[in-house]
Amino acid sequence: MDTTESLGAVAHSGGLLVRRPELTVGVVRAVSGLSALEIELLARRPLDRRSAAERQRDIRDGLSSQPAVASRRLLPAYDEGVDLRVGWLDHAGHAQWEFATSCSSSDGDYFLGTSGPTYRAVFRLPPTFDEISLVLAWPEIGFPETVITVPLPDRTTVERATTSIWQAPLDIRPVPEGVTHHADRGHGSPAIEAGTNVAPPRVLHRRDHRVAVVLTRLTAMNSMLSMELLSIAKGDSADAVNAHAFPPPRPTSGALDDPAQIRATGPGASVAVIQGHEALWIRPGDSTSSGGNQTFSCLQEFTLNRPHDDLLDLIVAWPLAGLHDVRVHIPLNPT
Repeated sequence: MDTTESLGAVAHSGGLLVRRPELTVGVVRAVSGLSALEIELLARRPLDRRSAAERQRDIRDGLSSQPAVASRRLLPAYDEGVDLRVGWLDHAGHAQWEFATSCSSSDGDYFLGTSGPTYRAVFRLPPTFDEISLVLAWPEIGFPETVITVPLPDRTTVERATTSIWQAPLDIRPVPEGVTHHADRGHGSPAIEAGTNVAPPRVLHRRDHRVAVVLTRLTAMNSMLSMELLSIAKGDSADAVNAHAFPPPRPTSGALDDPAQIRATGPGASVAVIQGHEALWIRPGDSTSSGGNQTFSCLQEFTLNRPHDDLLDLIVAWPLAGLHDVRVHIPLNPT
C-alpha cells in the first residue's frame, strides 16, 4: 500500500499493455513523482473452463494442462519469482528487475464464471521522465519476455504536479439540506486493468496536518467507475481510528443496508454519491489498513455508476478521524 504523503503526475492513462492467449496485463495506476515512478499492474489469466471431474479425468489420462515454459533472455537463468516479473531497461539495454512493494492474487471464478486468476502488484521504479522501456515476463505459464515502450510525462510536468497532500488545493462545499440517505445496491468487481483513468490524484478532504482523504485513482470502465481512496491520520486522530480498527469490529445485523452505519463504520473514509435529493452511500470493496505509533492509513476501493453528465458529485466523510461531511465535485476527463 502506498502511503506517500504527496501527489504526482498521472504517468499512464490505464488500459491493457499486453493481450495474449495466456495472459493480459493492464495498468491500474501509474504516478510519476520526483522520487519514484510507481506503477500498479494487474495480470489476468484465462479461466479454466474444465469442471472438477474433467480435470480429474485429464490427470488420470496423463493429459498435462501446463504450457511450455518460455525461454529466458533478459531474466537470469534462475530467479525467485513465480508470478509476473516486472523490470525496465537501462541505457545499456540491460534489464533491471524490481520486486513488488505490495501484491495480491485471486484464483478467479469457478469454471462457469467469467474472470480467470489474477495477480495484482505495485512496483516502485526510479524516477523516470519522457519514456520508459518496461519489461514483463512470466516464463512458467509460457508468457515470453516482452519489452514495451511507455511514454511518460516530462520532468517539468512532474514538477508542476508534485505537491504535499497537506499543501495541495482543496475544493469542498457544504452538503445541501434536505438530502435523504440510502445504501447503494452494490456492484460487481469490474476489470479495472482495462479501464481509463479519468481524474488526476487530488485531496478530497483534510484537517490541519493531521487527517487527509486523497483520491489516488478514478478509473472508468464504460458505465462503471472504480475509485481508490487513501485515508491518512496522525496523532490523536490516528489513535482514535486505531482503537476502532484493530481488531476490526464484527459487522452488526443490517449494517450493509444502513447508510448511517456505512458512513460511520470506517476504518477509512466513507463516500456517498449525490443523485438529485438522494445520497447513496457506497460500501467499500477491497481495502488494506495499517496503523500504530500515532499513525494510521487505509487504502479502499469503491465501485459506483458513472454519472451521465461526467461530473461525480460526492459526500466525503471520515467520522472516526473527526472529518465531517463535505461535498466534492470531480469532473471526469481522460488523463
